[in-house]
Amino acid sequence: METKTLTDQPDNSGSAWIRLVLGILGGFPLMGGLWVAQPAFAETPAAIETFSQESMAACRSAGGSPKLLDSFLTPTGDLNGDEVTDYVTDLAGLECVNAWSYFCGSAGCPVTVWLSGPEGFTVGWGGSAQQWKQRGREIVVSMHGQLCKPPRIGAQSCEVAMRFDRPQSPPAKAVISKGTSHPSPTGIWQLRQSGRGPGIASVDGVGRLDTLTALCLRDRPVMMARLTDEAGEPSLTFTFEFPDRTIEVSGVAGATTRKTYILDPRTSGLPEAMSGKVNAVNLRIGGQEQGMLSLSGSTRALLGALSSCLKFGD
Repeated sequence: METKTLTDQPDNSGSAWIRLVLGILGGFPLMGGLWVAQPAFAETPAAIETFSQESMAACRSAGGSPKLLDSFLTPTGDLNGDEVTDYVTDLAGLECVNAWSYFCGSAGCPVTVWLSGPEGFTVGWGGSAQQWKQRGREIVVSMHGQLCKPPRIGAQSCEVAMRFDRPQSPPAKAVISKGTSHPSPTGIWQLRQSGRGPGIASVDGVGRLDTLTALCLRDRPVMMARLTDEAGEPSLTFTFEFPDRTIEVSGVAGATTRKTYILDPRTSGLPEAMSGKVNAVNLRIGGQEQGMLSLSGSTRALLGALSSCLKFGD
């Protein structure tokens, strides 16, 4: 299996930038958490090395000086049953000196579970966690109350235990066939703050879409569509059918997982259309109808998340 020496070298390629988005956003940037100090590792899997370099480069772009702590990378032993050691990265273990809150906020810090496989290491889970711990083959994360299901006040956190050596069923969401009537959309767009940085807008999806997220990253607007299943395609077309127009956006799959696709929200005025007067939009993914995506609360959430990097009305 390919390994690299963990070094403090930036990688500003486009594919690495996408990997950074996926690593930071597996859910929503988090706050400082529970971690276990580990010795530094001379050899690091290539995917984790790239993620580490991109995270350090992101810190520098914010005016900070990155410093990797031992708690950044933790070997967990075999989590998925292939007899190869897996890893957890925790950005609470990457100090961004002089830009201390760049990665972390009230919801915690980005935590990522890296699983070995035939083609190297991929992301088994990534998201916001105020704390994380290992319990046998389980990874247990403590979530900010607003990220729990159902959401609650932030101080009322919840624990989520995950195993990766058993099949996991995706959340049940109805897929709407052609010719059927659309159900009423559910879900309200939420705007959550990431430390002192810009907010992150998100809404629960419909059909194959698990979550749609929007934020500014390095002064660039980004939308992420996380699916309930792995699509497999390197790119996928997302079609938003508004009453007065149809907008098609090509989503690009991340290098480590094809459950999450990066969309350019500047395409054909998508943010403006989504923050208009309609309360839902019909969604198609890869030409297949998924149902009505809620736009309730989208105006406030999208303006709060994207106004610093995207001029609405262009």
